[in-house]
Amino acid sequence: MTVERPSTASSKPETADDAFEEELQAEHGLGRAIIIGVLVAVPINVGVWVGLVAFAVSRSGSALGGPIAMAVGVGVLSGLFFGSWAAFVAKTHLFEELDRKVDPTARSSGADAPDSSGRSSNR
Repeated sequence: MTVERPSTASSKPETADDAFEEELQAEHGLGRAIIIGVLVAVPINVGVWVGLVAFAVSRSGSALGGPIAMAVGVGVLSGLFFGSWAAFVAKTHLFEELDRKVDPTARSSGADAPDSSGRSSNR
């Protein structure tokens, strides 16, 4: 009779250090934010584009099928863009904080950055 022993291997991979773990968490948060942003933005953009095209085409009296299909396609593409953009804007601060932890001497804005002579341009 053989006895199987439970595996001691963790299902979660080990990370080298805490900074790497924080970076992974920030990236996963960004991924979730992108998915949520796209899921919210696509229907809104499709509705806006279909409404605009339907209004414009209905006034001309031509067929609605082709223009509405194009409006749906443009709405999906613009929803993908704006949903992703909104997620990146919303999560940028996490990556800025990670950069500050890695290099605390780095400045966050270029306002006080020295010019080629080594002096700050706003002094």
